[in-house]
Order: sequence, then structure tokens, then C-alpha cells
Amino acid sequence: MIRACFSEVTKDNKMNKEKRKLSSQDCLIYLSMVYAVVSVTMNIFCMKALSFGTATIVCDGGQLISWIVFLVSNVIVEAWDLKTSMRLVTGTAIISFLAMLLARLIVIIPTLGSYQEQANAFAMIFSNGPRTILASATAFWVGGFVNVNIIDRIRDSWSKKHKDSNIMFFFRASFSTLIGQLVDNALFMILAFAPIGLSVYEMAWYDIFMAVWYGTLIELVLESCVVPFITIPLVKKIKTIRKTEEETQKSIA
Repeated sequence: MIRACFSEVTKDNKMNKEKRKLSSQDCLIYLSMVYAVVSVTMNIFCMKALSFGTATIVCDGGQLISWIVFLVSNVIVEAWDLKTSMRLVTGTAIISFLAMLLARLIVIIPTLGSYQEQANAFAMIFSNGPRTILASATAFWVGGFVNVNIIDRIRDSWSKKHKDSNIMFFFRASFSTLIGQLVDNALFMILAFAPIGLSVYEMAWYDIFMAVWYGTLIELVLESCVVPFITIPLVKKIKTIRKTEEETQKSIA
């Protein structure tokens, strides 16, 4: 009887331990949450232009965290597939677009006179007009599309002829981020601020070029620094979890 009781307790402990283990589905949910939150936050931080003491705008606050978005999408492409990553990019682009529209609507709605100071501050932060909102959503989606497609194609073409390695992973992650961020930044700055007479606040072409160049460089350096320490280990961990799950399912079947 005692042995039977201990046996049941051991089984229960093993089952509880298995339940507490992080699954691949959990990883995908957490990564998607980070991706969506950072993407929406970028649109708030981007309202502050950063010069770092120079005579021109180097980048905006959103670009200091935008590399996280590309990091997460790279992880999902590597650990899952292109289709999963594209669904995340598209869904988040829609969410970000709706969030900006709602913020703009809230700015328009009148407030009490005693709260006018807060309302003015809110309006300054969420002062995106229709042109900026469309530019942001378009640039985000196109940049994300370019990034995940580049890393996926480089991986597939390389794996057909050579064995994959950390060095190759670092190259394709950094290169895809470079092109993706360049497209994202260029599209946004041109669509939102090109001096073509469509909005009140526009920028000179030189300032647009410098903002795109410095912003892309900063984002590339930031992500490249964390690829060996975060991106690669995270992808390996998720692949191990997925492999274990597949083996478990096969043994059950």
C-alpha cells in the first residue's frame, strides 16, 4: 500500500513537472507579445527626435528599440517558418495602425478644462496625422516583409550546399536586419516627411537621408551586438524544445 502511494505521488510529481515545462507554443506566445508591445511602443517613442549633440537629427526614440522587433522576427523564422513570421508581421502592422488611429481619435475628443494641460501633452505625443500614420504602418509591414524573406531565403539556399553555423546565422541575421531596417526607415521618412507639400511638418532631403542612414546604422549595431548572446541561444533552445515535442508525439503515436 505504501509503495503504491509513493508510486502515485511520483507519477503526479512527474506530470506536474511536465506541465510546468515551457512548450514551443508558450515561446511563440511570449515572443509574439514582445513583438506586438515593442511595435506599438515604437510609435510613441518615435515622437522624440534624437540628435546626440549633433547639428542634425540622428534618429528617433523608436529606433532605439526597433531592433527588438527584427530580432524576434528573425527568431521566429529560424525556429518556426516564414509563414508564421509573416502572420505576426501582418497582424502586428494592423494592430499598430489601429492603435495610432485610436490615439488620434482620443486627441480629437474634447476634455474638461481642468485637464487641458494633460490633454495638450497627450496631443503633442500622439500628434500623428493621416500621412504619418499611413507611412508608419506601410513602412513597418514592408520592412518586416523584406527582413523575414531575406533571412529565410539565405538560410534555405545555404543549407542546400553547406552545413549551417553560428557565423552564417550571424551574417544572415545582420544582413536581413540591415536591408529590412533600411527599407523601413527610408519608406517612413520619405512617405511621412518628404518635402512635397502634403503636410505642415516636412524635412529637407538631406535631413531625411541623414536620419535614415544614422538610424539604420544604430539599429544594425544594436542588434548585431545581441545576436551571439540572445538570438542564437534562443533559437537553439526553441529548436530543442520543438524537437523534444516531436519525438514525444511520435513515441505516443
